[in-house]
Amino acid sequence: MLFNSIGYIVFLPLVVILYYWLPFRFRWILLLVSSYFFYILWRVEFVLVLMTATLVSYYAAVQMGKLPNKKQRMNYLVLSIVVNLGMLVFFKYFGFFSNLINSIAGFTGKKNFIPLYSILIPIGISFYTFQTIGYAVDVYRGVLKPEKHLGTYALFVSFFPLVLAGPIERGRRLIPQFHVKHDFSPELFTSGLRLILWGMFKKVVIADRLSLFIQPVFSNIGYFHGVEIGITLVMKMMQVYADFSGYTDIAIGSARLMGFNLSPNFNRPFSATSIADFWSRWHISLTSWLRDYVYFSLPSKHHGKTVMWRLNLNLIILFVLVGFWHGPNWNFIIFGLLHGTFMVLARVFHPFLLNFNKVTGLSRVPRLLNSLNIAVTFILVCSTVFFFGSHSVHDSFLMIRNLADFSKTDKAILLPLLKNYDFLLGVALVLFMLYFEYLIKVKSFAVKFLSKPIALRYSAYLFMLFFLLVFGLFASQQFFYFQF
Repeated sequence: MLFNSIGYIVFLPLVVILYYWLPFRFRWILLLVSSYFFYILWRVEFVLVLMTATLVSYYAAVQMGKLPNKKQRMNYLVLSIVVNLGMLVFFKYFGFFSNLINSIAGFTGKKNFIPLYSILIPIGISFYTFQTIGYAVDVYRGVLKPEKHLGTYALFVSFFPLVLAGPIERGRRLIPQFHVKHDFSPELFTSGLRLILWGMFKKVVIADRLSLFIQPVFSNIGYFHGVEIGITLVMKMMQVYADFSGYTDIAIGSARLMGFNLSPNFNRPFSATSIADFWSRWHISLTSWLRDYVYFSLPSKHHGKTVMWRLNLNLIILFVLVGFWHGPNWNFIIFGLLHGTFMVLARVFHPFLLNFNKVTGLSRVPRLLNSLNIAVTFILVCSTVFFFGSHSVHDSFLMIRNLADFSKTDKAILLPLLKNYDFLLGVALVLFMLYFEYLIKVKSFAVKFLSKPIALRYSAYLFMLFFLLVFGLFASQQFFYFQF
């Protein structure tokens, strides 16, 4: 069931009404049954993987809770990680590693060393696997007591607003919320509705409209050149943002209708002044998870002292994992490697850049320097979009080569594009989205808006709804991050 479907428009209000109507002691049952029903609609078989991940991590955590020290708890932590990570690797990465091993074996004359099978990837497995592993690690570290109630823990893993594409929640943040009775709050309810409306707007009006221009380019990479490629890279970045942040807004808004507070996943990433700043604003729940459970666990000292080259290597490893998490594809590995390399270079040349800014006088004009940093960061991020997709690495480098070829970019190509109503509308909507989120996050627009008369506020909601219905593309297009 997609968020942008008629089914969800019926499903969500029904669950919310029943949630507030039922006594508190039965609400977890409603949410658990609703979450499994929501997930089963994709494929019944996928539920078996979800249930296995839930039961194994629940059992391991309960057993760890009975043991006094980390050394004794280690076996159960390993059990949870091996089973959950093993399922993720098998379902998502078996084909990638099989092809890699077969390619290596091919040099020795052994063809098809490992038989290739077509394996369906359970939707959401990349997200709920990280939730279960993070939960087990927190119990192992002693920062979280294991949840004794299996139903409540199963709800934490399968909660329908986030099971398909996050945010990746921490047990210590979400599980306690299931033990609290949430009375109906008009403020939270209307806030949730606003987020759902805004998320739907970003998805069906902006992201799906931009895909009309992006997909033809990525499907016929050899045909497009120069400015067309450059525009496509920028629009691709905006499409992914509108699509994924739109999903996150709907997820957070849906949970908020029932009083639950999910973690934020985006914070105006295109205002970032560095690659590190970008990743502190983009897919926050993933990068913070990898930082806390992977990066800080990597060795960084030599003879008791922190060594810079190890920190830099750890950054590269972290972002290769970020890329590989997105998909079993060399493109995504290169995507992550580029981001890690950019961050290492920024760290290495930081003293030089500070001196350069001082010598040139840029440090005395902070607004100009900030704008330049934002522009450079945006260009660097867009340059990695070449490798952000399931197309081949060959096609990525072909696109890079074609970007430098302006011989076929002439008025015959650009003028029709500049006269294309849908394209101009898409650009205008992107600018509106970025400016509107600037007003909300920086200028406290939401607080000022809520102080306006109720007639004005609801007129604005109705106008947004009308615009969504008129300009939205309701073809039930799947959210971009569902493939991960």
